Amino acid sequence: MVEVTNDVSLKVENLNSQVGEFRLKNISFELPVGEVLSILGPSGSGKTVLLRTLAGLNKTESGAIIFGNERIEEYSPRDRKVGFVFQNYAIFPHLDTKLNLGFPLYIGGKKKKEVYEIAIKAAEELDGLPNYLEIKPDELPEGMKQLIAFGREKLHDCRLLLLDEPLSQLDRKLHVEMRALLKRFIKELGKTTIAVFSDPEDALSVSDYLAILDDGELLQFGETFDVYQNPSNLKVMELTSRLGLNTIDVEIKGGNVLNKLKVDKEDGNYKLCFRPEEIAIKDEGFEVQTVESHIYDSSHNLVECDFHGKPIRLLVRKNVPEKFNFIPTNPKYY
Repeated sequence: MVEVTNDVSLKVENLNSQVGEFRLKNISFELPVGEVLSILGPSGSGKTVLLRTLAGLNKTESGAIIFGNERIEEYSPRDRKVGFVFQNYAIFPHLDTKLNLGFPLYIGGKKKKEVYEIAIKAAEELDGLPNYLEIKPDELPEGMKQLIAFGREKLHDCRLLLLDEPLSQLDRKLHVEMRALLKRFIKELGKTTIAVFSDPEDALSVSDYLAILDDGELLQFGETFDVYQNPSNLKVMELTSRLGLNTIDVEIKGGNVLNKLKVDKEDGNYKLCFRPEEIAIKDEGFEVQTVESHIYDSSHNLVECDFHGKPIRLLVRKNVPEKFNFIPTNPKYY
């Protein structure tokens, strides 16, 4: 039995949902109202299934969804007051930008003229959108379609906003620009928000909390920085590593690893795991030779090196020589 409290939060407790052969299994977390949660996981992990279940578009088999002091898992999608930005934007091809933007108001009973006036005002708050107000969707750039989807939810009287892969349809340049806009949009909106991402950089950039999902199971939930810094297992660390993950089979003996690292672990065989960007260049560290180098940005290279017979990738400054010594700054052992 779930105890309903007056806490101002979104609580999901032991949530189960079946869609075809796929199953969400005992999902539980609590998100303070007004905070942003990113759900991160590989394709097929159940991210969209979870969003649709929270929205009432998929049936809740068992468990509870509690918002404030209300249990809402039996409510219809309309009564849950949820805003949903779909991956394909859910833009109506026969409507111009103004009516697409103001559609929640239109179906709510407002007259078209009033909807247009409100939509025009809302468009002025979104960079570039006023220039496209008379345009039909098939003539719009992808970025403008996304702006319509964002703007529509600003006009929607929702208390929970759900975003399904909001940046996945965009090319790289537009992706980066829209990520910054999305972060600003969510902050200005001030509503409890849950967004699904496959890219860890997107998830880490916009969220206060992070949930890692795989095969219908919640692997870890917590504040974003804590989940990133302290992954509970190898899978979580892999999924939160934007540049990939280095893994080396090592033996821990007497708290010593490869005669360089000290660790408070029982003796035994482990996987030493560290991210390419979480290293320090130190003379007393492991010596490596660069095999291949790739430009990462104006001041860093992503280099491939041989480390005890295994290839690894490290993010280093451009002035680092081809042969250098390094120490992982946040190593994990699994």
